[in-house]
Amino acid sequence: MPPAMGQPINVVEKPSNTPGLARFEINRSLTGMGHERYASVDDILADRPVDELARRLFESGGVTQVHANGSMITVHLAEGWRGEQLLDVIRGLYIYYPVDGADAAPATEDTSTTEDAPAAGDTSDATTAPEAVTESDTAVASSEAVTPPVDERVATPGDRGGAPAEGEGQD
Repeated sequence: MPPAMGQPINVVEKPSNTPGLARFEINRSLTGMGHERYASVDDILADRPVDELARRLFESGGVTQVHANGSMITVHLAEGWRGEQLLDVIRGLYIYYPVDGADAAPATEDTSTTEDAPAAGDTSDATTAPEAVTESDTAVASSEAVTPPVDERVATPGDRGGAPAEGEGQD
């Protein structure tokens, strides 16, 4: 299992005067200038980050509605839930391969077989297929690459990065 990858979202719970409502401010804009409202998990129709966050919040069991506007997230809390219980759900939106493995993506297996290879005597143009390129082909191509000329200009006093002009930088 690879180590956890990604960046956690910085999230701060903001005070709310309405009981059962939690407001969070994050360091990312999820919706740009638009609003997104989700009254239930059935309202989530896409796979954008804001949609995935709403999906995860509903799956936690702690919310009944989600509203996002830019970097502000407002949720209606389920009975007995507090906003602080949702902080890790929001923080982990961009974390892949989490340490606990609960949300880790399944490993893919190589299912290719020899039946996928072209038969001997096959006269089809295999040079255009991406799988026809071998490591030796890429090594030859990279060795033939043209390197740009090196700037051979010598720094003169007064140039940025050059030696200081006489009397400059001396105490």
